[in-house]
Amino acid sequence: MGHKEELSPEQVDLKVSPLVASLKRTWNDFCATSSIHGLRYTRDEDTNRIVHFVWLLISLVMFICAVVMARTFYIDFRSNPTRMNVESDNTPVSNLYFPPVTICPDVLFNMQKSEAFLKTLQLPQGTNQSFILRKLHIFYGFMLDDEKYSDQDINPMESLLSLNNLTLQQLVEHLRWNCDEILYRCRFNGQIRDCLELFQLSKTFFGHCCSFNLRQTGLNFTGERAVGGLKYGLSVILRYKDDNYDPVQSYSFGVKLLIQEADAFPSAHSSSKFIAFDSEVFAALHPQETFCSPAVKALSIEDRNCVFRNEFTMRYFKNYVYPNCELNCRVTNMVKFCNCHTYFFDFNRTTDRICTFKDIPCLVDNFANIITRKRSTQCYCPLTCEHLDYDVQISDFPLKLNMPVADQFYSGIAKNDGILHVFINSFGYRRLRHDLLSNMVTLVSNLGSAFSLFVGMSMLSVVEIIYYFSVILRKNYVLECEARKKMLHKGPKFAWPKANDSYSKHEKSVFIIHKS
Repeated sequence: MGHKEELSPEQVDLKVSPLVASLKRTWNDFCATSSIHGLRYTRDEDTNRIVHFVWLLISLVMFICAVVMARTFYIDFRSNPTRMNVESDNTPVSNLYFPPVTICPDVLFNMQKSEAFLKTLQLPQGTNQSFILRKLHIFYGFMLDDEKYSDQDINPMESLLSLNNLTLQQLVEHLRWNCDEILYRCRFNGQIRDCLELFQLSKTFFGHCCSFNLRQTGLNFTGERAVGGLKYGLSVILRYKDDNYDPVQSYSFGVKLLIQEADAFPSAHSSSKFIAFDSEVFAALHPQETFCSPAVKALSIEDRNCVFRNEFTMRYFKNYVYPNCELNCRVTNMVKFCNCHTYFFDFNRTTDRICTFKDIPCLVDNFANIITRKRSTQCYCPLTCEHLDYDVQISDFPLKLNMPVADQFYSGIAKNDGILHVFINSFGYRRLRHDLLSNMVTLVSNLGSAFSLFVGMSMLSVVEIIYYFSVILRKNYVLECEARKKMLHKGPKFAWPKANDSYSKHEKSVFIIHKS
């Protein structure tokens, strides 16, 4: 390496400490032999100090550029380590369950059945059946804040419960729609089937509805597989079994169609469409599945920025999907501000009180806080790593009763019926793979390219730096100490003059030299 076994007196600088001198010597040796570009010119004996300074400045600037670029690579790797790739555009739809279909009446209660039930109850003093029926709109206070409700609305309904020893849930059970009061005929996979075999009564944010293929607490998941094409979809004839239904008073004449994941609670987060009666509606679905590669699954939650369904627990919902987390936050805020939650969120998972009519003013007044319009009431809801999305396209046509058809499904249709067809519009669907944008090998390669581009460094250069400033530095330090020790033993010795020396009278700092 060009290192001498001992140093001559001319190479020893007594003005600095042995450590500083050995560091300077190690640095000079490193610059002369290093593979890092430019350093050798900072100590070139054939040039002057100005050239040395310029090359040192250039080397420093290049090293800073390399560090900045390496930091950029690292930040990109940490902040967004994944990407989406199209795995396939033609994955067979038979790999999927048929999308959950939820049909909700656009009015909360069957008025004919409500009137019959009220006849069996003791009504509050000063009220009658018509009065109570007109007050049923108060139930919208559990869902929306469109209207303020006074004591004249609330007190009669509370009295109705107490006089008849009813809970709110028991009252709803007698007023709500049954699925056979909405669904007249059903066909699935090309076969006419009993609607009650396919649909089950479910709880939704819009009250009680009828759901097909929904995985919800208390329901038996039907698990029907998907097949592409209109012929193998779900077809339903909709007919309200309610002689007292008044579309003018209710401002609508139809039902809500909700499409969402099997584990998601039907709500405003679902793909929601209005299905008008006296029409035939075709709802074409385009599924898209997002899944994760094994490499992404191995990442931490912070790195992949999403969670799997078993990695995040909720108080009010069993299955984690993003819409359920948002609703879980909503229920949490209900309990926080009003000490209760609404009846359609009751799944017997907690002992929290169910809201009654007297809690409606609190729910309406705190609606903005409950639905997390304010940042202070928002909850942490991470995205789900794997999920299904459905694009729903609606086409509707006027219903024609006298059109000749050979399909038995259309037999017996009447005026004001609604016919709904829900089907997957193709035999294949798109799968998106959540994959790594770059792995550790790519990161190391990018870091190496940055330092190689600007300063010519490699991993061997790093080893070289460690070698010089450990082994060579120690060797130079030992040589420096030994050389200084020999100079003190063989060379002239210096001592301070004595106090009574005559020289001290004339000079303040005089050395006396003793020769050995």
